[in-house]
Amino acid sequence: MFEKISSVFANNELQITKYSLRLEKILLIALALSVCVSEPLSRNIIRIIFVMFAVKIFIGKNIITELLKRYKIFLLPISAFAWWMIISSIYGGDLVTDDDSNVYWFFFSHNMILFLPMILMIRRQKISARLLIFAALSLLIDDVFIFWQLGEGIIAPITFLNDSPFQSSMLYVILLPTLLILFLQTDDQRQKIFCAAMFAVSWTAFIFLYRQPAQILLMIIFVLILLEKFFDLKKILVLAVTAIIFFVAMPAELNPMPTVEKIFAERFMVWQGTLDMIKANPIMGVGLGNYLEQYQEIYALPEAKVISVNNALNTYLQLWAETGILGLTIFLAIFGGILFWSRRRRGNLYGQILFFATLSLMLYAATDFIFASYSAMRVYWFLLGICVASLDR
Repeated sequence: MFEKISSVFANNELQITKYSLRLEKILLIALALSVCVSEPLSRNIIRIIFVMFAVKIFIGKNIITELLKRYKIFLLPISAFAWWMIISSIYGGDLVTDDDSNVYWFFFSHNMILFLPMILMIRRQKISARLLIFAALSLLIDDVFIFWQLGEGIIAPITFLNDSPFQSSMLYVILLPTLLILFLQTDDQRQKIFCAAMFAVSWTAFIFLYRQPAQILLMIIFVLILLEKFFDLKKILVLAVTAIIFFVAMPAELNPMPTVEKIFAERFMVWQGTLDMIKANPIMGVGLGNYLEQYQEIYALPEAKVISVNNALNTYLQLWAETGILGLTIFLAIFGGILFWSRRRRGNLYGQILFFATLSLMLYAATDFIFASYSAMRVYWFLLGICVASLDR
């Protein structure tokens, strides 16, 4: 049977390759356009991409060996993380559940290895640039949706992907640094104007999500990007003065500073309860998917019981509480490896994008549980695929 299949491929190899390349391009563009606005559509597109990836592996048996050898800095910690999540789920008694707390949710829904098929599908940096533009257009749809909600008098607008402003803000945390870097680095004037306009619109929309901690950390990231680009004291001073004027002139209801103390006061209460959970279970944690039940029943401080939370509001603390010190260590190894790998390639546009998008997400992870939204995290894994594929071209 395998001989017949091989014979069919051999006789029609040119035609199959032509249609396969065309389909791959269509799938990548469709994923870029849907990744910020439609979870079901982007999920199903990714399923097709993985099916095509499996076919490629079947036809070219050396592909997987080459990928494993070349990208072990990513794949080794991701594999270790997967195995430890399985162990943690068994330990916690939730290996198979009917909700989003099991191992399936972490890996098949989050698409942590999406970058592998994308490496094979992206053959030119020109395609990568287009995909970034299409992803920006996808974010623009969310921007328009936010402005529409404001026009309808909705006080707490959301994006299409999630009904939580906490998770919706992840889209902007990942993509706004990307837009700023594209604006600063591109030599194409039309693309520069487009990126500047998109950045202004998306930043304005993000302000109206009222996510003050995320806005502050993004401004820190913007300063770091500008330092990387210019390293000019005069320009940094101008930026600082502009930032001060921005906050002074901002309407009181939009100014984040008065509410930051209150926001973090609430978080500190949740974090204290989580730290108590960690102290009681430092090595193995309470098991993947068991955080919320344990927190609400045992560890929530009396004054924190009025705070409605579904997670620890801190990725590092929740992973430690649920999966123990080893789970947290492996998680840090995954993203630390990405930061190290991309920083060594900072002379390249895609190296800078990957580094600052990852750094932005890691800072945001200190104020929210990033794995609570596989839809938003999918944007990051998609961006990782674009950048890794482009850096090796």
